[in-house]
Amino acid sequence: MNEFKPLLGQMLRKIAPRIGATVVMDPEWNIAGQITFRNGRRRYFRYSSLDLNGLGASDIAKDKDYAAFFLARMGYPVIEGKVFYSSDFGRAIGRPKQGVDAAFAYARTLGLPVVVKPNSGSQGVGVAVVRTKKEFYTAMRRVFKTDRVGLVQ
Repeated sequence: MNEFKPLLGQMLRKIAPRIGATVVMDPEWNIAGQITFRNGRRRYFRYSSLDLNGLGASDIAKDKDYAAFFLARMGYPVIEGKVFYSSDFGRAIGRPKQGVDAAFAYARTLGLPVVVKPNSGSQGVGVAVVRTKKEFYTAMRRVFKTDRVGLVQ
């Protein structure tokens, strides 16, 4: 687990019990979170974007992996998948072994065909259904031209 903990999440975790709220953080990076107040109202945050005016939820919705995490926590069905990183970004964040080769190994455990897509973006841009190893590598390289993080589902 990553030891980096952004300040906003730490502060909210400390304050929440005092006001009868609970805080759930994403388990891997502790970057995105959900605050549930006593009345059941939920607010979201990511890095320093807090959902005082919809910004926090909007910021999380832009990240497909975080969105799936919180949807699953609320009981919605989500597609099984995992994130992988471009080689430069993977090295920068200390995850060099979670690149294209690791992504293909994961895809094989799911069973081809799989869907490959950028973690950000919308309207199907960069999304590909791949059936072969060659299609997979081509699709992941295309994803990494526009995004540092790719999803395999």
